[in-house]
Amino acid sequence: MKRNPGLVRKILIYLEEKPNDEMVKSLEFDGFNSHEVMYHFILMDQAGLTRCEHEISSTTPDRAIRAYPFSLTWQEHEFSEASRNETVWNKAKEIVISKSGGLTIGVLKALLVAITKESVRL
Repeated sequence: MKRNPGLVRKILIYLEEKPNDEMVKSLEFDGFNSHEVMYHFILMDQAGLTRCEHEISSTTPDRAIRAYPFSLTWQEHEFSEASRNETVWNKAKEIVISKSGGLTIGVLKALLVAITKESVRL
């Protein structure tokens, strides 16, 4: 399964907007199935983007088979805020894809912040 920065963005915005820090066991987004969403929950946890509760494998104790996010880390609040504007998101995505052929979260985040600063002339 491939990482999808668009789905990461949707999950981050959802987590930022939810009114409490209760863990999320599942989310539904058009075009994504439950396996894709859970895979991204795990990836985001591994990357330190979210704070999660874990369901651990019964055969491999150091392996999380599910991650249930309950909040964002400080850094990911920054990414979420920078990516919220659809115009800024699309511009950053287009630049990164045209220059590198793919989307990496780190580069995308830096570019989103730069575009946002440029738009407010900082």
